[in-house]
Amino acid sequence: MPRPVKTERPVTTEPVSEPIQGTTIVVLHPGSMTLRLGRATDHFPQSLPHVIARKIRNVVKTEPSCNFLSRNGTLGKISEETHLKGFQATKSFINTMRISGGLRKHKTTSSEVAAYNAQVVPVETENDGSVSWTDTNDDSFDSLIGEQVLKLPPNSPYSCRWPMRFGELNTHSGIGGSISSILTDLETLWGKAIEKYLDIPLKDLSYYRAVLLLPDMMNKSHAKLLIDVILNRLKFSCILVHQESVCGTFGSGLPSACVVDVGAEKTTICCVEDGISVSSSRIQLNYGGNDITRTFYWLLKSINFPYKSLDVNNMFDLQLLQELKETFCHLSLALPSGQVHEFQVVTPDKNIQTYKLRLGDEPLIAPVGMFIPSLFGITSSRLIETYSDVDHDPEDLMDDRYLLEKRDIDAKKSKIDGEEIQECITPPPCLPKEHLRLDPIRDQGMPLDEAIMYSIESCSNLETKRKMYGTVLLIGGGLSFKGADEFLLKRLQAQLPAHYQFVKDQMEVIARPKESDPRNTCWKGGAVLSILDSAQELWISRNEWNKYGVRIVRERCGFQWSSNMDKL
Repeated sequence: MPRPVKTERPVTTEPVSEPIQGTTIVVLHPGSMTLRLGRATDHFPQSLPHVIARKIRNVVKTEPSCNFLSRNGTLGKISEETHLKGFQATKSFINTMRISGGLRKHKTTSSEVAAYNAQVVPVETENDGSVSWTDTNDDSFDSLIGEQVLKLPPNSPYSCRWPMRFGELNTHSGIGGSISSILTDLETLWGKAIEKYLDIPLKDLSYYRAVLLLPDMMNKSHAKLLIDVILNRLKFSCILVHQESVCGTFGSGLPSACVVDVGAEKTTICCVEDGISVSSSRIQLNYGGNDITRTFYWLLKSINFPYKSLDVNNMFDLQLLQELKETFCHLSLALPSGQVHEFQVVTPDKNIQTYKLRLGDEPLIAPVGMFIPSLFGITSSRLIETYSDVDHDPEDLMDDRYLLEKRDIDAKKSKIDGEEIQECITPPPCLPKEHLRLDPIRDQGMPLDEAIMYSIESCSNLETKRKMYGTVLLIGGGLSFKGADEFLLKRLQAQLPAHYQFVKDQMEVIARPKESDPRNTCWKGGAVLSILDSAQELWISRNEWNKYGVRIVRERCGFQWSSNMDKL
């Protein structure tokens, strides 16, 4: 039997026996940049930056800053040369699409835009005091969360930490980068958020249930740790675990769809049919909305961005970049270029500065990077991950690697009269792979439209493929720009296989399901799922988790816990 999860805290409550009330269910959707949480009966979740800051005393601050646009380690570094090559390819791509769509018009050149911006002088007005620094004088504030962290004064004695990056626990070699530190940060962050935004005392959580939404391709050992935080640290009575993609279809009211979830740091694609995630269709691109923001800033600097003192290590300036991207970026080829806009720089204790800004094709070019990822300038060997890139859990007796190794060991031990039996063991198709290389240039990323086609074509059933081509669900906040649905639809129609041309006119890209915010779609789906009668058998109590561990998750979760088991 697998080792049970160890905990120093005794089990004090049993799951309630009366009918489940939506007001006693807390839905948690932890993302790399944003934490969304709320009761199942809420119309919208509470959203806050998924960040925590802890006070440091007499310690030199050595860990990375709070710059969430930075990239490091195996998930990519930024190359100026790659940036420039991608920029030229993107301009040619846009011009080709304009010509094919009959939209060839005079456009403002970059030199004209840069000349205008070079002459811009800001207009100062008195600060109205609506924005202020977080108060750090109170010694009782050992930790801060969410917006409080983003408004910390410069050089404040706090260590800033993002517990999750790219859909995984953010482990690193710096301060706060160990698994134990991250879990403690999550316990504090989630606990404070529940108390502050939901007005639920932590001592009462044993009377509440929790729904946890996980990325489809999340490391299973990390997922187990998150479950343990909820049940044994925060002490919820029960938990229901489900996948983001499936909850995305629940939240949009669709029975089946190819779900494209563009987040801040990653983009996940998965085909969902009748509430079941097709494991072979899962693919993850390790770039998203933050890469669009960083590239947009790179383009702004090339046209003499008038706010010269912008500092990417200043949280107010980083938020300004996000606002500029969300306000001005689009994917509509018909919008004219050369427009003059205004934006304000608001910083505590300083006068408000109002700038004029002229933009050419920069607001269009930046998000097109999702279709020409070399524009992001990322050099890495981990830009694409597929369902075959599976982690293995030594505590799980149904883990595929454990079963394979056990079979080999048993075969070697099989002897008769000292003579080893020679058994023919056919190597199974699920042996671990370092990386599934789709073709020699995929280290530079895969265009979003091609990744969607790859995901759909990975489905084994022709009828399933037809359904997926017919309905593409675009959710998440990373690509929620004007014209994104129409742009993506045209790209998919242009690459539709010949034998599926008959569905071309029925194809649909749904970018705002039920006219709601696409960033909340998965959370809403988790809330809907939690109160369905058919989902009541999916709940796992704290007692069951501590007694059976991952076995009970495998039996109770509404999806296939080991993504490669179907290959055995």
